[in-house]
Amino acid sequence: MMKIYLKTVRDKKMKEISTIKKGCWIKLVNPSMEEIRKIKEELKLPTDFILSPLDHDERPRVEKKGGKILIIIRVPHKIFRAGEREVLTIPLGLIVLKDCIVSICRYDDEITKSLEEGRVKPFYTTQKTRFLLYVFKQTNYLYNKYLEEIEREIRRIENFVVTSLKNEEIIRLLNFQKTLVYFNASIIANDKVFERIARGKLIKLYEKDQDLIEDIVLDNREIMESVEVFSNILSNTMDAYASIVSNNLNIVMKMLTVFTIILSIPTIIFSAYGMNVKLPMQYHPFTFWMLWAISFLISLWLLWVFKKIRWM
Repeated sequence: MMKIYLKTVRDKKMKEISTIKKGCWIKLVNPSMEEIRKIKEELKLPTDFILSPLDHDERPRVEKKGGKILIIIRVPHKIFRAGEREVLTIPLGLIVLKDCIVSICRYDDEITKSLEEGRVKPFYTTQKTRFLLYVFKQTNYLYNKYLEEIEREIRRIENFVVTSLKNEEIIRLLNFQKTLVYFNASIIANDKVFERIARGKLIKLYEKDQDLIEDIVLDNREIMESVEVFSNILSNTMDAYASIVSNNLNIVMKMLTVFTIILSIPTIIFSAYGMNVKLPMQYHPFTFWMLWAISFLISLWLLWVFKKIRWM
């Protein structure tokens, strides 16, 4: 899919146009071979500038060829597998040209979608440097957003794990741990890209832009620290939860053992009196009720013993 947008300082809303014009933004989402060929020929782009961001394993980097700059960062992206939501990271490519800017991604990512829908203000396609910085800023915002969601979900799961004997909660925590690993690797790599842009050698930065990129770098490093803290907390929490689940299972097994022993007393007594031999008091009219009373008293005594030794 290919869309072309244009918004100048005189425009109130971003408009979609059909041809490439000066100051436009070209958005490529999983482009077809025909769209790749068209963009490559019209903008005279190197083939790897277009194909690299489409590689799911591409690392964040900055590359410059003949006045054309390729910037690749990794951004959060949620997917659904077997009815469960997972948050991974995907590469987002930004190509800075003299007259326009191009974004390339295999998926319709949330970063460019927020720009496309006008949720980021003020935003103009004609301001290429500010466009890049807004993308970086939205990337940090999205990482923070998902970290907050993970924190809330962990707190919610805490209420179930204390009494749960199932594995679903532990599996969800494992998925969060995997997400944090992806986040950590991507944020560290993004930091190198942001630092290189902040030097101002690749792209000219004005005073306001310099302040903004410095804030972006600081925010990214704070997110990096948060991810590390969350990873440590989650690792310790999972160990604690595993112990809780194991302890809950032990409690249940002890209770079942206690009731099995108590219920075995009447069985033993009545089995003994069911033998085809002469037994004491076998002709007494109250023998049946006396056996019940003896069984009941022994069971009560065993119940008291188990409580005394704190098995119940």
